[in-house]
Amino acid sequence: MKTRWLIPLALAVVLLWLTRPSAPGFTRLPTGNRPMPAWTMLDLAGQPVASTNFAGQILVLNFWATWCPPCVAEIPDLKAFQAAHSTQRVVVIGASIDEGGSAKVKSFVERNGLNYPVLLADLTVQDLFGGVSGVPTTFLVNREGRLVTRYLGPVTAEELTQAIAPLLATPANPSR
Repeated sequence: MKTRWLIPLALAVVLLWLTRPSAPGFTRLPTGNRPMPAWTMLDLAGQPVASTNFAGQILVLNFWATWCPPCVAEIPDLKAFQAAHSTQRVVVIGASIDEGGSAKVKSFVERNGLNYPVLLADLTVQDLFGGVSGVPTTFLVNREGRLVTRYLGPVTAEELTQAIAPLLATPANPSR
């Protein structure tokens, strides 16, 4: 008779656990505010694109793959973020780690309507960033070309918007 309260208590605990706010799917790591390494990647047409092409802009450099479910899940947030900030010299760059050339990536980009540049990140580029041990991995780069933050896991548009707010308040360094 004394255990009658255990079943309602257990049900309440399960309900609370199921309705708890979910934790973000990413981990934010400091980067030491070091300079972004200079890189060159190929675009989906096979043309080289250099990091210097983005001088003076805030970059969201997202290492991802077409076969990665968390990467695919974060794409709507990246598209929304890019659309909301495109007039502020903020650029999302999708750095695909897919192997086997651009055909598969290009097809994926077209099917999903990505509104930001997608480049092919080979192992050399991944190594420049300390090795990309898992995807998605995203780097936030300020206008001076310094790595501000590294995200492991799918990042949200809300998180990126909060993270760039102080960067938008800082004018670009004209000497860069």
